[in-house]
Amino acid sequence: MLDLSESRFEEAVLEVSKQQAVLVDFWAPWCGPCRTLGPMLEKLSLAYEGRVHMVKVNADHAPQLSQRYQIRSLPMVMLFKDSKVVDQFVGLRQESEIRHFIDRHLPRLEDKDLAVARQRVCETQYEEACELYKRVLVLNPAHELARLEWVQVLLQLSMWGDAAQSFETLRPKRLSDPKIAAVAFLVDAALALEAGGLVETKLHSDLSDPKEPGPDHAKAPQQKLREAQLAMLSGRWTEAMDGFLDLLAHERQFAAELIRQSMLAIFQLCPDPQLVGQYRRRLGALLH
Repeated sequence: MLDLSESRFEEAVLEVSKQQAVLVDFWAPWCGPCRTLGPMLEKLSLAYEGRVHMVKVNADHAPQLSQRYQIRSLPMVMLFKDSKVVDQFVGLRQESEIRHFIDRHLPRLEDKDLAVARQRVCETQYEEACELYKRVLVLNPAHELARLEWVQVLLQLSMWGDAAQSFETLRPKRLSDPKIAAVAFLVDAALALEAGGLVETKLHSDLSDPKEPGPDHAKAPQQKLREAQLAMLSGRWTEAMDGFLDLLAHERQFAAELIRQSMLAIFQLCPDPQLVGQYRRRLGALLH
């Protein structure tokens, strides 16, 4: 921990606190509790690995600061953010208490990783995003939104089995959460495709012609359906929706209900509301 002079306080505390939390230990050589608290803060300074900037100020050598911040008892520990004191305590504390004091003013580690993971997804850096989501879930296994986003990244990486396994803890909530229900639909579609095209085979029952369709009759729409499903699983929303709507327009009786469900799932997951609105209108026009 830096032993700070009064003249450097503005630069080393107030300015730095605009970027990150700064903990200031006001102490004095004659203060017994200060001699116990100081080494504890030194240890924590290393443990936090720069997440909080820690400095100490000898109150005997900083009369103006002592007056400005009304330092009447030592040790006095203050936490600064955006150039202001946001929390403080006086006297000796246990290490666990100090950690709690600091932690409630710091962004959680998983929040930082989650923000970076989302940025990597936007940049289509899915492998890196996947590792970041893993780290988030190691730190906080109950983080449902992170898990849901991770499952979608696994689907985009064609890691369908891993996606299904990771999704299982969320599956019971699909009836009460439309977004979880949408991801459940994608996971189930992926498992069916991985099992050898069971989705397409199942869809023969949707055909209006009761006769068994011949290979040439069935191949084209089934192939189009598969391509649209793969685009959906990869997060290529426009390509997927175009594929589904093309099928619905030209092969109206082929898998109409599955196409409708696929479109509704995409509407839940696509991050572009204008695009969703456009395709929702197109779907409505075809269905009615």
